[in-house]
Amino acid sequence: MARVLLAIGLLVSGSALAQDAAVEEEVRRLFDRYKVALLQGDGELASDLVDADTMKFFDDIKHLALAGDEESVKKRPFVDRLLIVTMRHELDSADLQQMGLQGLLQHAVEAGWIGKQSIAQLDIGEIEVSGDEATGVAITTGLQAPETEESPLYRFVREEGVWKFRFHSLVQGINNLIGPFTAQMGTDEDDLIFLLVEQLSGRKVLPDVWSRERAV
Repeated sequence: MARVLLAIGLLVSGSALAQDAAVEEEVRRLFDRYKVALLQGDGELASDLVDADTMKFFDDIKHLALAGDEESVKKRPFVDRLLIVTMRHELDSADLQQMGLQGLLQHAVEAGWIGKQSIAQLDIGEIEVSGDEATGVAITTGLQAPETEESPLYRFVREEGVWKFRFHSLVQGINNLIGPFTAQMGTDEDDLIFLLVEQLSGRKVLPDVWSRERAV
């Protein structure tokens, strides 16, 4: 009997390990697909691969782009400020107000609002799965990432049986790059934001973009 129980235990353990390995591979493929979607400007695919938390993030950014004052906007992290400035510079307030969140995310990807240079330098390492959530170690290539006690993580969640990517964790990964990157360039983060938006639009960004009041 003991041998039978041991055999069953080994089978169950082996099955669980196989399932974990399969999920890890699925999550890794999801990250790779999302990264390719951003690099290729495939907004429809990118918007299909993200979770509900991503939509909340874009809802917050949209609200700030429409109504945030200078103090509220300037205290946000780099990517948030970049998106807010880009939305204000590129979209009329009325058009932004009427744009749905999925459409806004799709437009952001297709218009290249998040720099491809930053995306190209992001990769994923070891993946851990816990039920309907998973994390993957964020890896940065080409630039020295800031030293921290814990490695930054990408986050994934299974929604209605389908694994989705938490975009905000990618945002945090990019934010971690900015300090070393601006130090290498010898520039200020806000100056870099203006430079990126001007390169994207071909038009000068005016300083009042920080404080311009928008109707909600």
